[in-house]
Amino acid sequence: MVKKQIYSIVNYNEAVQVMDAGADHIGLVPMQSGGVPAHRVPYDVVDKIFEEAKKRGVKAVAIMLNKDPEEIFFIVKRIQPDIVHIAGMDFTADQAFADRLHKECPGVELMQAILVDGPGAIDRAKEYAKFCDYLLTDTGLAKDTGIGASGMTHDWAIDVAIVQAVDVPVIIAGGLGPDNVEECIRTIKPFGVDSLSKTALKFNDGVIEKNIPAVREFCERADKVSKELGL
Repeated sequence: MVKKQIYSIVNYNEAVQVMDAGADHIGLVPMQSGGVPAHRVPYDVVDKIFEEAKKRGVKAVAIMLNKDPEEIFFIVKRIQPDIVHIAGMDFTADQAFADRLHKECPGVELMQAILVDGPGAIDRAKEYAKFCDYLLTDTGLAKDTGIGASGMTHDWAIDVAIVQAVDVPVIIAGGLGPDNVEECIRTIKPFGVDSLSKTALKFNDGVIEKNIPAVREFCERADKVSKELGL
């Protein structure tokens, strides 16, 4: 089955509802120096969410939007996610970072976001695949949120090429929602699909919350086409 990854969780009750709706991975932005302040989650709330996720067998993802590796390691050691997602462009993972992560944070997997801005993304994916546990392809580059959170799709032909070129799981992000997740899975046949903007309600003050009916429909449609295709 194609994995369903839902970003950005901001509180415990919401996290439970998202998992009940069918998410296999849940992602949040723990307190850090990067990203939108209203989206950052206090560590005590992260602890509660991640504990519940691990009870359910749901992967807990910590999204890193800062550019300080020392801060990243401090946070990872503090909250113990299943996956750390490097989402910025000012700092990206390399072999040395991956080696340190596996040494200092055993059991924590590494996901690197890849900006799909043209065919050059394929070569970047091949390089990251040498030391990452997951790749996440996404659209757009935002000042406050790094790679992604654009709500827009990109050229899925590049994603197809990436999936075929690497030996690590690839999760597709960028403008995915209930309206197009089936088409995405049929076209790319990825390891996973990710949704943020189209399964969220955003308010003028920067506050965000998940649209649970949209999350449920996204997961149901992904499961439906996964079964149909035997994925």
